[in-house]
Amino acid sequence: MGIENHISPEDLREFLKYGDVLPSSTNSPEYVGYADVEDTTSKLPVPNTVDCFGLGNFINKLGFLNMKPGSSDSINTHFYFSSRQQPLRVQVFPGDQFGLEWVDFDPSRRTAMIVHGFMSHSNASWVRDMTSALLNWADVNVIAVDWSKGGDTWKYWRAVANTRRVGSDVTGFMRQLIAVTGARLKDFHFIGHSLGAHIASYVSFHLGRVARITGLDPAQPCFGDSSAVERLDPSDADFVDVIHTNGRLLKKIGFGLPDPIGHADFYPNGGMQQPGCVNRTKSLWSKLIPFSASRLQQAICSHGRAYMLFTESLINDNCTFRAYRWNLTYEGVNSSLVAACDRQASCAEMGINAIGGVLKQKAKGPYFVLTTEREPYCPTEWQRQHPRTDLLRDLKFGFRIDRSVKPNVTQAYGDPFEPTTEKSWFRRILSFG
Repeated sequence: MGIENHISPEDLREFLKYGDVLPSSTNSPEYVGYADVEDTTSKLPVPNTVDCFGLGNFINKLGFLNMKPGSSDSINTHFYFSSRQQPLRVQVFPGDQFGLEWVDFDPSRRTAMIVHGFMSHSNASWVRDMTSALLNWADVNVIAVDWSKGGDTWKYWRAVANTRRVGSDVTGFMRQLIAVTGARLKDFHFIGHSLGAHIASYVSFHLGRVARITGLDPAQPCFGDSSAVERLDPSDADFVDVIHTNGRLLKKIGFGLPDPIGHADFYPNGGMQQPGCVNRTKSLWSKLIPFSASRLQQAICSHGRAYMLFTESLINDNCTFRAYRWNLTYEGVNSSLVAACDRQASCAEMGINAIGGVLKQKAKGPYFVLTTEREPYCPTEWQRQHPRTDLLRDLKFGFRIDRSVKPNVTQAYGDPFEPTTEKSWFRRILSFG
């Protein structure tokens, strides 16, 4: 559930000596904006510099940041194919080496493509589990994208810059696959975690919109204020569903985007911190220091819960992640949970069935979802009716996901996790009396 790769020795050596490689102000190259490209021979134009921090020309004075995307050769994006008939994955090479002789790819089937995120890889346990779950769920083609050489670095901004190169290379590969096999664009479902969600959006947008993109806690750092071209948004596919599991303010260590960015946005347990992902250390420093190791691990746990929930939606036939329409406020949770699910789309399912189907509502808008703290994460009816009292602590103490809407708290508001009393909302929130 944690970060599944290591920090490369090259990164460590570069960081230790970064002071020796800072460019002088007289020799610094002129800043190149996002619209300026370094070449036109790659699958898609790739920017010379990706301004992750909004520093403009000042980037070139900070040589150790190096926000230039890596080359295709250095990142070496891999593609692994699986199917029911051939569950053991086989690598397919792009370019002149491209060939499907050794894989079971059927263009008449639907195809799911999985893209991992920062400091992960295609051999991570969650990618393998999701691949097996998809093959168990339906007779589909599964492609796992590996760009670990571009994301296996403690320098997050370098991984962000490399997503542009990866997006270009994956687009070129997919164009080649479609041209050779005749596969239909509307038979593709892209699934991306963290930075992988933005890579999937970039590829789909430039291919001409696939049928569906599922964003699993899409990355927030460097994407909070970026344009729709650079991050996941509803225009990237016919249906975009998003599972938010760590969408907090950055100062509270939130790795995922908190705001609605899809056709349907699901917020398990409020979408900020997941049950079971707790700071168990009793150290005073871990509580006082915002970026302590224990708090980082807590955020990583919540960030990774998104792919575990989606995988469970594929394999759990005895339970569904019931999703309740939500107005993104703490107050609204109460009315959402007690409202009856009707045919007016007040309820939907989080996970693979979010797109709807026979006798199933197609999800639209934001939803609140209750889960448990451990597998199986899908709650029983009793658990839905008796939620944990600490699930919505962030919302209860004043952080609103939809920050454009002013609070509208009334005296009659009933706390969903406490018995209704005559106390004012202010006294209930602060637990006075």
